[in-house]
Amino acid sequence: MAKDGMIQFICIADAHVTAERRSSSDTLTVFSGRWAYCPFDAKGAGHEWQESQGVTLEMLRSGLPKGRLAQLPAEDRSR
Repeated sequence: MAKDGMIQFICIADAHVTAERRSSSDTLTVFSGRWAYCPFDAKGAGHEWQESQGVTLEMLRSGLPKGRLAQLPAEDRSR
């Protein structure tokens, strides 16, 4: 796992990004050996992981990168 503490993957699944209920806990998990963030529920199913090139949890919770990633075309958002 990366030791820098940066989050390398963000879930961009439409159902998770647009969900009315957002969780302040269970938003972090490990995907492919690196930190991953889902605004809805990191322990749940149905994720679409997008590489983030390294962002902090504070940046994600403020909504900055998440909004940018949600604007990507659907074919560019899933891996």
